[in-house]
This record gives sequence, C-alpha cells and structure tokens, in this order.
Amino acid sequence: MTSYFNSKTPLVYAASLFLSLVLMFASYVVLSGKLIDHHQISNGFILMYSHVAIVVAILLSTVAILYLQVQGINKTFLFFLIIFFMALYYFSLAINQVYNKGECRFSIRDLLTLLLIFALGVSYSWFVIKSEIGTSICLLIWNLVFFLEFYIRGNKHEFR
Repeated sequence: MTSYFNSKTPLVYAASLFLSLVLMFASYVVLSGKLIDHHQISNGFILMYSHVAIVVAILLSTVAILYLQVQGINKTFLFFLIIFFMALYYFSLAINQVYNKGECRFSIRDLLTLLLIFALGVSYSWFVIKSEIGTSICLLIWNLVFFLEFYIRGNKHEFR
C-alpha cells in the first residue's frame, strides 16, 4: 500500500483514496460504535463473523487500490473486484443492524436506500473504471454517500 502513496502518485489520487478509506472507517464507527446496543445479552455470532468479512473486504480494497496503477490490468476484473469489496464491506456492516438499538434498526426503506446507493455507485463505477482519477473519485463519492446515510441515521436517533 505504501508503494501507492509516494511522491510519484498525483496528490489528488492519493488524497481521494485515503479519504475514501477514512470514510469507510467512519461508517464502521457510526454503525458499530453508535447504533449498536452494547448492553444486550447475545452470543454475538453475526457480529463476530461479520468482522472477518470486514477484514477481508479491507484487504481486497487495498489490492484494488494497488491494481489501479498497474498498466495493462483487466479493467473488467478491477471493476468486479471493486464491486465485490464494496458489497462485502457494506453488507457486513449492514447485517450487524440486528444488534442495533430498537429504534435504530433498519427498515425496508432504509435497506432499499442502501441498495440504491450501491446500485448508483456500481453504475458510476462502470463508466469511470478506465480512468484512475475517475475511479478514485467514484470511490470517494460512493463512500461519502454511505457515510452520510449512516451519520444522518445516527443523528436522527441522537446516537442514544
């Protein structure tokens, strides 16, 4: 990963990808730290195994970021790798909503909103996959929209 963030990489690429990863972490903090009921009695089976998937998704995101700068990389493969890690990461976060406080659980409308954000991100990603800057900005916008959705949801319930 450090090979990507060097003096040869244009600042806009590095900054947008770094901010994208920061927003992924911020989404995790909002969903896992603020909306989950930490006082419930549960074996935490889903929570425990979703974190394995989260770690895999983060590792795949670093691979995808490294592949962005590889000349001659199959862009279709890169597109599906990005879609897979984004789906795995946000699905793993969303499935943990079963541990949310009662008033913070996702409704069907919330899940449809998340699916719409994902579908729009997939569509935008398809159009910009051939451009390194387009892909990095796409990831930034996509993660920003997910974060804002989770943050607004948390504020709606005052992070009780």
